Amino acid sequence: MAHLSGAPSTKRARLRLGCMGWQEKDWRGPFYPQDTKAADMLAAYARLLPTVEVDSTFYGRPRQATVEGWRDAVTDDFRFALKVPRMVSHFKRFRDADQIFAYFVERVRALGPKLGAILIQCPPDFNATQAHRERLFTFLESQLPPDINVALELRDEGWYDDALFALAREERFALAASESEHASVALAKRILDAQGDALDFAYVRWMGSAALERYDRVQVDKSESLDVWAGILQKLRGRVKDVYGYVSDDYSGHAPAMVRELMERLGEPAPAPGTEAPRLF
Repeated sequence: MAHLSGAPSTKRARLRLGCMGWQEKDWRGPFYPQDTKAADMLAAYARLLPTVEVDSTFYGRPRQATVEGWRDAVTDDFRFALKVPRMVSHFKRFRDADQIFAYFVERVRALGPKLGAILIQCPPDFNATQAHRERLFTFLESQLPPDINVALELRDEGWYDDALFALAREERFALAASESEHASVALAKRILDAQGDALDFAYVRWMGSAALERYDRVQVDKSESLDVWAGILQKLRGRVKDVYGYVSDDYSGHAPAMVRELMERLGEPAPAPGTEAPRLF
């Protein structure tokens, strides 16, 4: 788990920007070489991008062999973010979910230092009622592992008050800042600002709601949003050590291109096409 900051910050965060997944078949050609096999995609992905958010763990705890395979396929500096199984957040809704969560945490520890964070994503209808607040706060106060970065995504704006921000600082979990159909860029900025520099990491997500049939090219112009986000991230870099950020294909039609555009706006070297690496475009 991230540690509270002490002296005034001289940080410049490592930008760990990536995609929500790596197995999109439509990326063959614009991102992966056309003949890339599914089994080789993770290693190919990790040659260009430093992190990935794994969605499959949302549907159930992964097998030990699967986790070890992920770990062994990437370099030492690569980081995974794993979504917590929906049994905890969507089905149990944090009631009698302690053991399920503990089993998941123990399994993903097999990633070792390549585990960047885990994401608890709540359903949109998990609104900020008093009963929901008491149940979630009790879970967060008692179940979070001290050695793993935890991010929490709440998709009802009513949650974001002083009590939640105080709990996040006390229990040292990040509140995920998202641009999506459930969250505006303005709300994302408020979330990041409210957390200040109490944590060593921040967690950001970019999602969309467009009905797209293919994910092989940019189809939605996000230039205006990306310009705003570049300013937000630039400020954030002085307050944390790591920024984990993940783009969905639904955001614009081709997540790798959005990662590249963000990196270029932030003055970071973007992955370049090469003969022995997958092509970004």
